[in-house]
Amino acid sequence: MVNKLLDNCFTTEYSTVITDIEEEQGDYWHACKETIYFMSKGGMASDIGVINGLPIKNARIKDGKQWHLLEQKIEVGANVVMSINLHERFRKCQIHTAQHLISALLHNVYQVETISHHVSDDESVIEFNFDHFNDKMAKELMVLCNGLIRDDLEVSILYPTKAEAAKFVNEKKLNHDEIRVVRIGNIDYNLCGCMHVPSLRYIQMIYIIGFFKTTRGYKIRYACGDQLLNSIDQRYKTLDEASNILATSHLYVNTGINKIINANKELAKQLQDSKHRYILLCADQLSKREDAIIKEKFHDLGKKSLVSLAQRISIFYEHPCILFTILDDSCHLVIAAPKRFGMNCKSVFTTIANQFQLKGGGNETLAQGGGIYTKELADYINNIQLMDIL
Repeated sequence: MVNKLLDNCFTTEYSTVITDIEEEQGDYWHACKETIYFMSKGGMASDIGVINGLPIKNARIKDGKQWHLLEQKIEVGANVVMSINLHERFRKCQIHTAQHLISALLHNVYQVETISHHVSDDESVIEFNFDHFNDKMAKELMVLCNGLIRDDLEVSILYPTKAEAAKFVNEKKLNHDEIRVVRIGNIDYNLCGCMHVPSLRYIQMIYIIGFFKTTRGYKIRYACGDQLLNSIDQRYKTLDEASNILATSHLYVNTGINKIINANKELAKQLQDSKHRYILLCADQLSKREDAIIKEKFHDLGKKSLVSLAQRISIFYEHPCILFTILDDSCHLVIAAPKRFGMNCKSVFTTIANQFQLKGGGNETLAQGGGIYTKELADYINNIQLMDIL
């Protein structure tokens, strides 16, 4: 069903008549005699619009009629005014015409076909069946596109006969009662039911953001017109924020970031060294105790540090130990002992784990695991005697 009112993207207000109404879950579908509301197809999203000031929530074509979903009911036969958000429509038209231009140029120059087209707020992506694509080709594409935009080639909407269209389009694609063609100067002749800007100057500019390899070819990322301006505005705001935080200009943001990264690496190294010195000192202090088995509770000592400490005590000082650390509401338990003591750390841990629902494992010389911290667990460990676990 071809709607020729959509041939002019600047037709954004129109008077029409309600011909039918259908209720659906508290909302009302209104069929209009004519509409300027573009309904999503061809990868292009629907318009944003109102009828008599009521937002159009959805739209569809059913039984050859053009339906618009509204929250309130308007009587059949009522004259209504339909209004479309021009800013949103124009942005989408810029993007779609830019896609036609890019696809036509790459097809004409490299004989590649368009596989897919995806649109988002920040950028759009076209996939082509390229065998290879590089930076030089991307820059050439951008120069060609913007040269043609400056030349302001006309974008025409045509309704040719099948015989006329068959001169430019494969006949297999012409199985339609009415054929609608979008033509850009003499470089593109394409079947399309979507809306477009009337000439290339309305695209304003195309910027090729980048490209990447896919399993089917290459995807080219681009932005144009209002989409490009909005993207630049957002990025400049982000860049301004980063510049203010780093107290440097835009051009030296990367230098500022690298300084922070290197500073963080140095701090991480210093922290690691401090942890190591703490473990050495702590192991030395704990090993001076005369207890047969060293038991100690820590707060917020990391699991890895706890294991390192237990290994230091059992291997370097040859003392058995039971250490645990409290981490928020949970805890982590490490049991270690030198081989000569004949103490099976795994067996000891299993006994404690079964009683206090801990999870973990280990071997004869070191076992570890964790679970929910309770005072009962702390008291149990504090009362363990070496003779009880040998």
